[in-house]
Amino acid sequence: MAFRRQPRFLYVLSLVLFCVTAILPLAYVFGQFIAGVIERPAALANAIMDSRQLVLLGRSLGIALSATLVALSLGLPVAALLAARDLPLRRLFYFLMLVPVLIPSYVMAGDWIHLLSPAGWVNRTLAALIGQSATLTIQSVPGCAWCLGLSFFPIIALVVAAGLSQLDGNLQDIARLSTGRWGVLWHATLPQIQPHLLASVCLVLIFVLAQYGVPSLLGINTFPVEIFAQYSAFYDETAAVATSLPLTMLVVFLILLQQRIMGTRDYVRVTASSEMGAAIALRKLRPYAAIFLTALFLIAVVLPFASVFAYARGLDKVLSTVILFGDSVYLTGLLALCASIAATLLAFSLGHLLAHGQGRLTRMLDVICWLPIAVPGTVMGLGFARIASRFPLLQKFDAFGLLLLSAYIGMFSAFPIRVFHATYRRADPNVDEAATIDCPCWYQKCRHIDMRIHTPAIVVSVMLVFVLVAGELNATVLLVPPGKATLSVSIDNLLHYGASETASAFCLIEAALVLMAAGAGLVALRVAARTFGPGR
Repeated sequence: MAFRRQPRFLYVLSLVLFCVTAILPLAYVFGQFIAGVIERPAALANAIMDSRQLVLLGRSLGIALSATLVALSLGLPVAALLAARDLPLRRLFYFLMLVPVLIPSYVMAGDWIHLLSPAGWVNRTLAALIGQSATLTIQSVPGCAWCLGLSFFPIIALVVAAGLSQLDGNLQDIARLSTGRWGVLWHATLPQIQPHLLASVCLVLIFVLAQYGVPSLLGINTFPVEIFAQYSAFYDETAAVATSLPLTMLVVFLILLQQRIMGTRDYVRVTASSEMGAAIALRKLRPYAAIFLTALFLIAVVLPFASVFAYARGLDKVLSTVILFGDSVYLTGLLALCASIAATLLAFSLGHLLAHGQGRLTRMLDVICWLPIAVPGTVMGLGFARIASRFPLLQKFDAFGLLLLSAYIGMFSAFPIRVFHATYRRADPNVDEAATIDCPCWYQKCRHIDMRIHTPAIVVSVMLVFVLVAGELNATVLLVPPGKATLSVSIDNLLHYGASETASAFCLIEAALVLMAAGAGLVALRVAARTFGPGR
């Protein structure tokens, strides 16, 4: 049973928008790099053979693997608890465990800088109990791995929980007949969740390797930090792009690997089916599970933000910062909203094309749609900056931040495309055929059928891109219009220049902004489930 395609001009318009915002800047910057290498091959040889490349690679991989180990140690038990069918306050704990990944990782790092400072609560307590030598520092490779692992463990928790919620109970029962509890785990549970586990590890590695904000704040030189330094400090574009090549190839490999591992499986379900009970039951462990999840939320979120709130000198300081720097809050919210709407509209057609298209071109487009994630945001910003330099009028009249908005759309459109790809692929073909008969025009079907069926995907896409844009720093520092600043750029500047009190207030403001967006999205999902759910 074939799905009716959308009008061809929608596909063409979406493809053009994706190519302009995601492919064109990358093609331009790498094209210029190749041309420069042809003219000066010695420059590429020096950049690649530089011993710093191996040092950067080793440090970046060390941080990525350590952060992934932290994320695994926290995410796996959380996944098992969230997937249990009798977990008390299950929806509340789902949201609480989602909070660390919603808050930008450099904001979390800024919080831990205050918490683990020499005068911080943790070090003062350790000094009183053990001695002055027993102090911890966050400005180190282990500290960087701790911050990133704490920020991204919800990815492992939610993806693995999605796999656990789909366990085949019959296989579990058969395994219990011939083995014990650990045998069931090893022979029946792990093989079923292995794709989700491996894919979640790949995703965490991808996000950690692309991080610029946290290593930069903590004074750790990694690939993204070196790329930014080569361009902004030394004005050496060839070295900047050459430095990005090993990182890009590594991330492309991880993207292809996790795509191969997952196949047609869902990463995370956004419909009510994700709330169905799994084969896991806590029984007498229910109170301990609730205590563990609550304690983890307190350590990961409440404790560092309470320290920052105290350092920001209370609510009055935060409110006065909002009034004084209202332009930054407004610009961040407006750019995030515009980018999330544009990326969702783009994904609405491209997701349909990928889900129901056939042939090599569709498979090639499926891989290309992952490409912006593989390239560091600094390189994307560099591409737009170079294009703008060729068109001075565009740069001169870009007071709103059109270049920055375009970069946001190109960088983050891959995520809503994945969301719509999954929802289109699992839509009921009978509904589509009935809609074809009742709605002769495509826009009628879109309004009365598609918008209702795919409301959860629309809400999740808008919320996801909004949160990602609000916390983006790599490309923002290069493309923000002169005289203006987003919250991420303001926090980065203030922390680097030592204005910790105002930076703390900004951290709280940005955290409140993304949590309000996430809360609004969850409320919209709830309303959509009641309005357009079964029987409506």
